[in-house]
Amino acid sequence: MTVEEAAKYLFVGRSHIRALLASEKLLEVLPRNPFGEVEIEMASVQAYRARIDAAQRAWLDAQTEDNDPVGSQALRRPPPE
Repeated sequence: MTVEEAAKYLFVGRSHIRALLASEKLLEVLPRNPFGEVEIEMASVQAYRARIDAAQRAWLDAQTEDNDPVGSQALRRPPPE
């Protein structure tokens, strides 16, 4: 997978893909092709996307009002002084 393909797959820019490669969050296929273009291991891109999707789902799940309904702050009494 090329840098451009990975950027489209992850909905990010090419510079972000290069930063992920530099931080080894994505893995480059070695040796490079004869033109010197960077090829990225597809499994590492899919694993990165799965981690990001899981983190987003966890954050969204944590944003419910089940434990703290709207207006409940107004109903709480201040601690006695």
